[in-house]
Amino acid sequence: MPFSTDTNWPQGLLNIFNASRNQNAPVESRYYGPYDRLFNYAMIEGSFTNFSNFLVVLNQEQKPVLFAEIEDDRWANVPDRHHRMDTQMRQRYDQMLHKCPIPRLYGLSLLGTSLRVYCGDKATCEATPHFVGRPNVHRILPPGFLEGQWNLDMLSPDGLTKMQEIVAYIKAEAADVVGQ
Repeated sequence: MPFSTDTNWPQGLLNIFNASRNQNAPVESRYYGPYDRLFNYAMIEGSFTNFSNFLVVLNQEQKPVLFAEIEDDRWANVPDRHHRMDTQMRQRYDQMLHKCPIPRLYGLSLLGTSLRVYCGDKATCEATPHFVGRPNVHRILPPGFLEGQWNLDMLSPDGLTKMQEIVAYIKAEAADVVGQ
C-alpha cells in the first residue's frame, strides 16, 4: 500500500527500528539510519541531507520542507535534555524558516521514537509549540520540565497518522509552488 493510505508502518521498517535499539552503536547515531529510511518511505521525492545530528528533507530546489532533530531515547526523562532539544529546534528554525518555499516548515523533535511536532510559520516567523523558558534562571530545571511534550510514539498508528498529515501538507503546498 502507498504511504498515504497505510494504517500501520511496514513491518520491515519497524524491524529496522527494533534492531537499532538493540545495537551497540554510538547513542548519538543509533536512530539516523532508521529515520532516513522512514523519511524516504514517507516522502519518496526530494532529497535528504543527513547532517551529523539532524536530517533535512529538501525539495528539488534544495530548500528545506521538513527537518528532524534526533536524539537517543535516554534523553526522554531528563529536564535539561528537554530544554536543550527545544533550544536546538528553535535554532534550526532560525537557520531554515526563511529558506522554506512553503508557508509552514515542520520540525520533528525525536527522542528515540518519542515525537514532539513543531511548526514554523513563515509569514509570522513564529514556531509552535511556544517557547517555555526556565521557571527560575537562578535554579536548576524542575524534574517535570517539559514532561509529556514528547508524548507521541512515531511508530504508533497515531504517529503514522501525524506523519501522513504532515507529508500531505508538504506535497500539496509543494504542488502549489510548482504550479505558480
